[in-house]
Amino acid sequence: MRWEGGIAEIIGLNIVIGKNLVVHAKRFSSPLRPHLRVNKIKPQTQVSRSNPPSPHCRVLLMIASLDGGGSERQTLLLLKHLSRERFSLDLFLLRRGGSLYEQIPSDVTVHCFEDSAPRFRIGWPGRIHRAQVAAVRRVLVDRKIDVVYDRTFHMTLIAGPAAASARVPRVSTIVSPPSHAVPQNAGRFLAIKKRQLADAYAKAAQVIAVSGPAAADARRFYGLKPKQVIAIPNPVDVAAIDAAVASCQSPARDGRYTIVCVGRMTQEKGHECLIKAIACLRERYPNFPRPRVWLVGDGPLRHELEAKTKTLGLLDAIEFIGHVSNPAPWIAAADALCLPSTFEGFPNVMLEAMALGTPVIASDIDVVRSLGRVAHGSEDRGRDYVAIYRNQDSVELARKIRRLRINPTATLSRINAARNLARRALAIEMIVPRIEATILGAK
Repeated sequence: MRWEGGIAEIIGLNIVIGKNLVVHAKRFSSPLRPHLRVNKIKPQTQVSRSNPPSPHCRVLLMIASLDGGGSERQTLLLLKHLSRERFSLDLFLLRRGGSLYEQIPSDVTVHCFEDSAPRFRIGWPGRIHRAQVAAVRRVLVDRKIDVVYDRTFHMTLIAGPAAASARVPRVSTIVSPPSHAVPQNAGRFLAIKKRQLADAYAKAAQVIAVSGPAAADARRFYGLKPKQVIAIPNPVDVAAIDAAVASCQSPARDGRYTIVCVGRMTQEKGHECLIKAIACLRERYPNFPRPRVWLVGDGPLRHELEAKTKTLGLLDAIEFIGHVSNPAPWIAAADALCLPSTFEGFPNVMLEAMALGTPVIASDIDVVRSLGRVAHGSEDRGRDYVAIYRNQDSVELARKIRRLRINPTATLSRINAARNLARRALAIEMIVPRIEATILGAK
């Protein structure tokens, strides 16, 4: 059921209708509109109004949208798996919708800036940003938020001043090495934004980076003290990955060795290097069967990459799949996953491939080289998990693809080590409690 009227906040999550119906509300604070979903439940499962649960900490998680990228998936994972005995959760979005939006748990209160965003006739620099800061501050005060968890530097630019004004502690998460990500994605007024980010991170109760290299880069780039930034890797939702593969039809195969590459088609994702490597295989190893490549994802460089593929005569080898809401079935169906990125924080597609037993070929970026230091236990630490090639070297990538196929013994050894790392050391049960402890420590 959808309710489009009214402005007042819905009080309480469960509105009982008759004996067997209860309305689960994604609650929206004024003036945002609530979306209500009606589900049948058994009477004995209703929460007693006289003795409701009392979470210890109300957390506001912040992300721009739930369009389906890596940070969005990690935010959704936390919304699903943070302990309800410890936390009550709110979510602040800049934009509603996205492929992951309907998966938001029903007990999460959602606030969306676009629902009440002011409309300016003249777009003076900073006006929208100030409106976003004000909107977040209202949520912090009205909802009595205990801790803010902001993810990506775009949200930190908003969360920092809002939380400081409302005197609410923050935990900020850095998802990519900022010396690469900020100059490439911050847009105008880079120097000003860098100063604002440095101030916001310095005032955070704790900064989490998704890998050791990202943490070290953040300390250098923002001038942060060592203890201000800790490294907690992205958790792997093994059960969700397995369920996604089991519930979806496997993509059609044609007998060729198949490589999948998953990612938004932007410069830093390195798709062109993979395309050149497939052309190089044809030239250097004419008797080696040409593999098939699935490029899963979309983005501003898609037309340019399609033109490059046509120019190199690779239309029969490279297939542009486009955006898919869940890439796990494609990763599971492939013979290998290629990660040709020029930089990454802690790539989710690599973790999914490792968990599914799909061998990985990756550029030698810092986070890939640091995988051996992620696990705490000696069983999973310091192993050879992925095949590595020099960053942006398409000739070496071609050699690695060929070697991966003709050396199954080494490939199997990497598969087993990578699978154990993803399913044991990076499992939700190992990583989420560390994030919970960090949030509670900030309160």
